[in-house]
Formats: sequence, structure tokens, C-alpha cells
Amino acid sequence: MKKLVMTLAAVLCCTLTVSAQDVQADRNKQYNIVLNSSQYTHRDDKMSKGDAVSKIITGVLTGKTSVQATKFEEDVKTAIVKGLSNGRRYLYNEGLLQGNVAEEGHLLVDAVITNITANSESKDSKDKDGKTKVTTTYTGIIDVTLTLKDAKTGNVVSSPSFNARSSSYPSCTTSDQAIQSAMGSLSGRITVWLNKYKPLCANIIEGARAKKDKQKEVYIDLGSREGAFEGLHFGVYIVKTIAGREAKSQIGKLKVEEVAGDDISLCKVQSGSKDIKEALDSGQQLQVISID
Repeated sequence: MKKLVMTLAAVLCCTLTVSAQDVQADRNKQYNIVLNSSQYTHRDDKMSKGDAVSKIITGVLTGKTSVQATKFEEDVKTAIVKGLSNGRRYLYNEGLLQGNVAEEGHLLVDAVITNITANSESKDSKDKDGKTKVTTTYTGIIDVTLTLKDAKTGNVVSSPSFNARSSSYPSCTTSDQAIQSAMGSLSGRITVWLNKYKPLCANIIEGARAKKDKQKEVYIDLGSREGAFEGLHFGVYIVKTIAGREAKSQIGKLKVEEVAGDDISLCKVQSGSKDIKEALDSGQQLQVISID
């Protein structure tokens, strides 16, 4: 099969645009990250006495209450650190706060926790003997905004916000359980955001199995050394040069079926099989970027 020599192009990740030159110099490089500071702003601290009384009355009438779970402040901070630690291209490194940073790209993170709430809802029902039974369920909600700054330059590079909620199934039966569930959701959301902010990049180096005019499998130049794993998903992009700049458009999706070595993986084509085969046959530039 015809092999393609590929070049890396511009990476668009969330709202961030990275130049082709940056991608080539930055291909799947790992950076350090650390939580620089955290602050918890208590919304209920600003509530007037009248508002507080109204809130209590409303809870009695509707069976719904909402309480700031201030005791979980340190636990939420730990959940943030866990989320930052699990990014594929970031290593959590407390040393950033003490030592000099030799190059750009390492991140200091400031966190503002605006909400740690346990909401409860009580509902009446009848048991088989006709007796009234009250069932109370809880929902945990955590709101956090992160400010990511380049550790060398001090420049703000992004400020994502996260609204994490506890799992709705199974329902949480205590407020503590609901907050714990919301913290797990928060960690996961932060990790997903980091993986999209700095995705893994690779090239299709050769077509594998094909059927008529459809490409069923391809090989990419990403393996165990740079963090490939079975089940990892990629978008497939055609790379073009327009007015001296590189641009790309997505034509399909891949899923890693087998990590075949340090720098090679076999991928199944999940969508765009016709377009991908046509691009391979015509020698067009293709790039793959992780999307999960």
C-alpha cells in the first residue's frame, strides 16, 4: 500500500488555536501543571436575614432545600488536583511553585470555587398498608472556575468553568454522598477538558484493510511511547495551505483497535471511510487529533 509522508498542521482545541509550527515543535510533549491557589466564595454569606427566612419557608412548603456544604472545601480542592493530575499531556508537579521554569508551556492554575451545594427533595408516598412514607433524595452541585497561566510568562492562557453534578442514577440518599458524587464528576470534567486543550496528535502513515471504495482500517504513527491505548478516539483532518497558512477540515473518525508498538497503532475507521480512502489514494495530507 502507498505510504504517505505527513506533516503536522494547525490544531484547534476547544477555543484555542495553535499554529502548525507550534504543533511540530510540541508534538505530544508533556508539560507540568500545579494548583497554585484556591478560593471558596460562599454565596450564602451574603444572604440577608429576610432571604434566609424565606428560604426556610420555601423548603417547608415545597419539600426542597439547598445548603452550602462548606465542610467539603478541602475535599473539592483535592478533586481539582485529581482532575489536573490525570491529563494525558500534563504531569502534576508541586516543584513548579518553588523552582524556576525553564520554558513556556508549564501551567499554574488558580481555582475559584463558587458553589458547593447539597440540594434535597422530599416526596410523600403510600406504602402497601396505606401509611405515608417520606423519601428524601439529594443532589450535589459544585461550580468551579479555573484560571490557567503560563508558569514562565504569567500570561493567562484559558479560564474554563465547570458545573459538576452528582449522578442521578442511582439517586443519592445523603447529602455527603451527593457531594462526593459531584466531586467525582468535577475531576472527570477537568481531565476531559485538559485532554481536549492539549490533544494527542498523529499522522495516518498507511492504509490497512479496505473494502471497495471504503477504508476500514489505517495505521497511525502513535504508539505506547506517546500514550496511545485501545479505545482512544481521533478525528481525521485534511490539511490544506491557504494564503500561506495551514487549515484543516474534519472528514472522519478513528478508534484505536491495537497498539502495535512504541510508535504505531492500528485504528478502525468509524466514520468517513469513503473520504479517508479517497484522500489516501490521492496523496492528500491527513492528520489525526484525539477527541476524548
